[in-house]
Amino acid sequence: MRYAVAIALIVILSPLVGFVSGDYEVVDNEEYEAASIMSSYSIPVQLAFDRVEDLSRYSLDELQSSKQWLVVTNVPLEDHTESFSNPVSSFETDILSGSYIWEMEEGGESIKRLSKALEIGEIESFSPLIEKEYSKKFRPNDPELGSQWHLENIGQTGGLTGEDANLTGAWNSFNGSGVVISIVDDGLDISHPDISPNYDQSASYDWCNDDSDPTPLSFDGHGTAAAGVAGAAGNNSIYVSGAAFGANIAGSTLIACSINDFDESQALSYENDYIDIYSNSWGPSDTGRLLAAPGPLMTAAFENDVFQGRDGLGNIITWAAGNGLTSDDDSNYDGYANSRYTIAVTAITHFGEQSYYAEPGANILVAAHSNGDGEAITTTDIVGSGGYNSSGNVTDTFGGTSSATPLASGVIALMLEANQNLTWRDVQHILVNSARINDPNDSSWEINGAGHSVSHKYGFGAIDASAAVAMSSTWTNVEDEVNVSIGPMNTNFDLVDGASTWSEFNVSVTDDLAVESVDVTVDISHDYRGELEIVLVSPSGKESWLAEERSDSGDDYDNWTFNTVHHWDEPSLGEWQLKIRDSDSGNNGTLNHWSMILHGTDADLDHDDDGLEDVNETGIWGTDPYDPDTDDDGLSDYEEVMNHNTNPLSPDSDLDGINDFAEIMTFGTDPLQSDTDNDGLSDGAEVNFWNSDPLLFDPDNDGDLFYHFNDCDDQNPMINPGRPESLNGVDDNCDFQIDEGFNFTDSDGDGLLDWPEFHVHLTEYLDSDSDDDGLSDGIEVLTYGSDPNSADSDDDGDGWYWFQDCDDQDNLRSPGLNEVLDGIDNDCDEVMDDGFESVDTDGDQLSDYEEYHNLSTNPYNGDTDGDGLPDGYEISVTKTDPILADPDEDGDGEYWFEDCDDTDSERASYLIESLDGKDNDCDELIDEDFIDIDTDGDLLKDYDEYHLYKTSAIQSDTDSDGYSDGDEILEIGSDPLLFNFDNDEDGFLDFEDCNDSDESVNPGSSEIWNGGDDDCNDLVDDGVPRLAYLTVSPQDSDIQIWYSKNQTLDLDIGPIPEGVQYSVAWSIGDFSLSGNQSSFGDNISISELNCDSPIGNLEIYLCNGGSGEQRVTASIIENGMTTEVVWSFDMIISKTPDSLSERLVSHVLTPLGLVASIISVSLLLGACYLLTSQISYRRKVREAYEFYQITPGDKSPDTDNSYSSNESQLYSIPSAPDLPSVRSIPSFNQVIDEGDIPPPPPPGSY
Repeated sequence: MRYAVAIALIVILSPLVGFVSGDYEVVDNEEYEAASIMSSYSIPVQLAFDRVEDLSRYSLDELQSSKQWLVVTNVPLEDHTESFSNPVSSFETDILSGSYIWEMEEGGESIKRLSKALEIGEIESFSPLIEKEYSKKFRPNDPELGSQWHLENIGQTGGLTGEDANLTGAWNSFNGSGVVISIVDDGLDISHPDISPNYDQSASYDWCNDDSDPTPLSFDGHGTAAAGVAGAAGNNSIYVSGAAFGANIAGSTLIACSINDFDESQALSYENDYIDIYSNSWGPSDTGRLLAAPGPLMTAAFENDVFQGRDGLGNIITWAAGNGLTSDDDSNYDGYANSRYTIAVTAITHFGEQSYYAEPGANILVAAHSNGDGEAITTTDIVGSGGYNSSGNVTDTFGGTSSATPLASGVIALMLEANQNLTWRDVQHILVNSARINDPNDSSWEINGAGHSVSHKYGFGAIDASAAVAMSSTWTNVEDEVNVSIGPMNTNFDLVDGASTWSEFNVSVTDDLAVESVDVTVDISHDYRGELEIVLVSPSGKESWLAEERSDSGDDYDNWTFNTVHHWDEPSLGEWQLKIRDSDSGNNGTLNHWSMILHGTDADLDHDDDGLEDVNETGIWGTDPYDPDTDDDGLSDYEEVMNHNTNPLSPDSDLDGINDFAEIMTFGTDPLQSDTDNDGLSDGAEVNFWNSDPLLFDPDNDGDLFYHFNDCDDQNPMINPGRPESLNGVDDNCDFQIDEGFNFTDSDGDGLLDWPEFHVHLTEYLDSDSDDDGLSDGIEVLTYGSDPNSADSDDDGDGWYWFQDCDDQDNLRSPGLNEVLDGIDNDCDEVMDDGFESVDTDGDQLSDYEEYHNLSTNPYNGDTDGDGLPDGYEISVTKTDPILADPDEDGDGEYWFEDCDDTDSERASYLIESLDGKDNDCDELIDEDFIDIDTDGDLLKDYDEYHLYKTSAIQSDTDSDGYSDGDEILEIGSDPLLFNFDNDEDGFLDFEDCNDSDESVNPGSSEIWNGGDDDCNDLVDDGVPRLAYLTVSPQDSDIQIWYSKNQTLDLDIGPIPEGVQYSVAWSIGDFSLSGNQSSFGDNISISELNCDSPIGNLEIYLCNGGSGEQRVTASIIENGMTTEVVWSFDMIISKTPDSLSERLVSHVLTPLGLVASIISVSLLLGACYLLTSQISYRRKVREAYEFYQITPGDKSPDTDNSYSSNESQLYSIPSAPDLPSVRSIPSFNQVIDEGDIPPPPPPGSY
């Protein structure tokens, strides 16, 4: 298929690129012929290559613009640019031996050369490196209901108490210290106060900008939030805490830009011997209609991580299961989370239930807590206005499997701190066995053949940090992994379209494994793969649903690998079954082939666990299959047979007196050669008797008569077993002791033994005062603890050496001085100003120590601020500041803290209340004494007059209008502050009259039509008959008929009273006459009508309506009221009659006329055709009769001479021949005269 696509692309692109030049020589590939590189790769890597080298998967633009190509070749790197493909440059990927990144020129020329190179065997594979963009996993924008409930859930978000990652118990012993977590995401804000303490620069990199700074752009807050969940610094009194708050956090900026397979592999293999955990909250789009898997380089990076990373223990790779549940997506369709090398993590809510977006899948190992039911995750955000929260350093809206995954990464960090020897498979085993069953009533829970509870939604359950850490602490590493490959099984089976039953494919497994995970690879051709359901059934009957029916219109499962962990610890022995069902009809499919790889541990192939299978121990080597070391020499049977080639049945294969283990592991000698160094002494003799090195030839290099195995320094003749010991730091007499004999002597009498002086104190053991400072070495070391090699000084000259003086630069500080209240330890007793705690010099009830150190008051002045209040009184009674003087601003005799308003002398606690709107007596009530008093007798209380009505409380008629304030307010309803009058002298005061300047307007007047409120009832012109005010011309009764052809129609309603705000709408029938009315709207005029040639909408409207009754209406609209004037009359329309031709054309153009015309023309054409056919027929008949000399018969006298339809009757037709007589004559005796054969008819007769 790939070759066909390549050829097709070459044909398409040839016009664009011209012909292949012949300037380049083809590299002689015979020189590089060797075993296939591709076959040396693992099956997953080979499948990844199979996907990416299919050029039909890419668009034409992608192929033409691709500059970088992934190439597999045996050609040495230095010959690449001279090869047929002629790359611009080349470099090795490092992650896969034999794979290179070639930079080619853009366009189809490169594809043609690569295709030719593949054809001639110069390369094994080529595929474009296409940059891809990955979507961040979905973050629901739910409101914050709590703070980090996922770490400890006490119901603060309304969820289930205790439904969390159970971290608090684990934190008692572990916090992730020493573990490195790499957050592979869109960046990491290393300036964040909760990230910077744990940030690890050495493990960080920005793959988008090719530098070591992972700081993100302001809108890329995803990685910073994920990092906070995993390992934000904790126990530091700020912001949030991560699950592993003591772990090192590294940032790997990858998905902030477009990336390709090479970029991904670089990020996931970066510093993999130093990094422990790669946390990945990203992946292909969660649409439910996409199958996306890592490329060859990324797959190889996965393998390198788990098999080589962490010094062979394997890196832990966590991966978000995906957020596509609402699109019917499944984590098994994501090749990253679907890999057995990654730990797929799904999300659950604060109730422990499946989050609405969390994808299920047979590949999911565990679930971790995130948002999904109104709650969200609180974590770190980009500092300042960036990230998710534009006004802070913390977001409480993080979620998705993007948050669940780093939570799992943090828990795993605690596990690795608890047991740093855990392998990548150990971590998966512990998670399987320690996970907690969440949402226990959910129908997805099943028990597999090994007794594990497992769910298609939740894997093995919610991650439990305390249980996982406890199990990790005592965990024994699992045995080496065993992989059993089965297939591919070539079935070429046509699936039943739209079947309700399953197509089943069975395979028997005879290898006995304890299963961990299973990879199932299927190659299915189908036009709508979403119709397919795929299930794997183990011998125990446990089903793993690998694919379910969904809305995925994509083509095929092209060697797609599904991974399932649902059969963990099940035995592999027995019948396995693959079931496939095409659930919907309309699209056919074929299972081309499938295969299966079982991953796990050998169940019982090697009883003694020595690495040799039992059958080989008994059948080949003769060793005991139940004893790992048959000859008990310390080497296992496997090591002897496979590594060292020694005899597993003899403890000393070369019979030199040293067993095989000691030779290999202790002495490094050859267990198959008795004298390894060929010096004439057997290895046993050198080791057991001479105590010499059996690996070195034994000379006497220094000529002191002691061989090197006797001499501790065979290069120095002054050192050998016969020399006396000296105090010089050397073993002179080779007794394995240095300077022995000097441990009990004191040559200089300074109180220090010679050996410690030389080796410990480095003093002169023959000089009692090495530094000549007047103090012997012994006194300095044993009494004062000073340096005997450095002269001791008294810098401040106070008579105290520096090691006695607490400050040898200040002569006012020494052990002999008295303490002074000055904030200094004067007497060097390590206590400052001691003794002043109980002294009160100024008698203000405050100790001098407290005044000096705590209050900053003057301990020698009882009133520091001079305000007349003692310092102690201000502190204990008034609670005021004794350093600031307390004022009496208004001079009313009360301090500010006693006075309710120290700026107003009219307010003090001893004053009497006045009616002035103030609290004069400071009782928190204003004018309370005047609530029930009426001083001026106007029936209004003084309090109300002052506060409510603003009238005078001591004058009964404030406005002096003759009406008391009480009467105006309580009875008349007028304003007591305004003088009341009657300007128009109509008997109504100003507050009763709506217009006190017009005597005709008052509550006693009658309403007229003038646009005003005459009777002061707040209604304008109410109840006035409008028609009585109009002068209508002509009256309705005066117009009976309108002869529209020769009469103008004029109508008038007369003038509208002045002051009325109005508008008039005229209409005839339902047609508006707005274009015919006067400027004031009180009359209209319609000109004579010419209905023979009407112009204008009105004329057309009236002419088309024809003669008949018409109705003209004038609608007067004013003040929310409509008054109508109507004229009814007969309108006469006059038109010149149409001519006959006009009527005919008019009729033809009607629908009925068109149908009749078409039928008439059709009948006429049919008649012409029949007549022509009949004439032609008769002519042909006549010609035929004449040709065959058939004469016309006699006509009767009554016969018409004209040609008739029965003209054939006029000819004498010969009778038919006598057929029997003809048959009686033998054909072979018949002689035919050629003249009897009539000639052919002339041309054109038929």
